Amino acid sequence: MSEISCEDSFQILYISKMPFNEAWLKTLQDMGFAENRTKRALKATDNKGVEPAMEWLLANSDNPTLDDPLSESDEEIPVTMTEGDDESAPPLVLKKPLTEEERKERLEKMEELRKKKRAEREERERQEALERERKRIEDGKGMTDIKQKLEEQEIKKMAEIKRREKQEEKEAKARVLRQIEEDKIARRAKFNMPGAPAAAAPAPAAAQPPSAAATPKKDYTETRIQIRQTNGQPIVQSFGVKEQLAAVRLYIQMNRTDGQVGPVKLMTSFPKKIFNEEDYENSLENLGLVPSAVLMVTK
Repeated sequence: MSEISCEDSFQILYISKMPFNEAWLKTLQDMGFAENRTKRALKATDNKGVEPAMEWLLANSDNPTLDDPLSESDEEIPVTMTEGDDESAPPLVLKKPLTEEERKERLEKMEELRKKKRAEREERERQEALERERKRIEDGKGMTDIKQKLEEQEIKKMAEIKRREKQEEKEAKARVLRQIEEDKIARRAKFNMPGAPAAAAPAPAAAQPPSAAATPKKDYTETRIQIRQTNGQPIVQSFGVKEQLAAVRLYIQMNRTDGQVGPVKLMTSFPKKIFNEEDYENSLENLGLVPSAVLMVTK
């Protein structure tokens, strides 16, 4: 092979290999160029630096294949060494450097391209941030609506329980007053006390049915059960009237705080009754534990 003569502005170079310069890669990527493009640009310009790589990217910006993944052989790039470092390597002639005007023109174009790429990236990041914020607001609003709905349901439930308790208390007081009056009349009639009318005794009995009829029986769907544990601490919970007493026993076993373990036995104090195994299969309604009741846990 004949020798190749070079002008003073040219240099004979040989090809070696080295990894990509990470600082140059980062600089080019910060300008808006994709990773594969920056690596191909550095390789195509013999790893001479950022500016030659930018010029090459500008000249080849319309080539879509530059975004394809690099092969293993592409992960290393050729760099130049002066003649004499390796005499067995084939000679290579560099292109003539650009003039100052050409260099300035290309730099201006690359600066425009860099600004365009950066503006596109910033706009994309802004849109992604807006989308994330919109989704966060929607998710937060949904959780707020659900929480508010649950709170409203709980308020309505507690208001209904208080209304029932007041009504039951009012009815209980009325029953006690009627019973006291009946007892007075019965004692006067029994002992012929002054002021006792002859027909006073049967009068309350005759007056009672209209009073009972005036308060029709209500169809309750829930009953409020107060459970007194072995340590005296109460547990209050509402159950469906159709639920079995076994459901109450299971609830106590799962939520008791008296430190006791083992099977639970329940009883009522007034009237006093200790429930047997058949009772646990019966409904709370059939056992007369509606609309409210007090149960005690026995050891």
